Amino acid sequence: MLAERADDEMVPMEDFAPRRLPEPMSEEELEDFLTEAIGFYAEHTKTPLTSVRTFEEARLLFKNRGLVLAIGGSEFRVSITRC
Repeated sequence: MLAERADDEMVPMEDFAPRRLPEPMSEEELEDFLTEAIGFYAEHTKTPLTSVRTFEEARLLFKNRGLVLAIGGSEFRVSITRC
């Protein structure tokens, strides 16, 4: 199906269809994204990255998801909690 634009050009109707927003990110997807982003940062800045582990991999007994990372001589816990 075609529709007419203001400049008299015919374009497919799907160009006018409302765009669906991506589904909300889950805690697990954010955990994966942060793991990749931290690895990318360390690689490009040549920052020593000793480890990146999930709370589960680190055997931490938290109810929420998160990461434990050792980077640049420091260790951090990054907790992921949906608001």
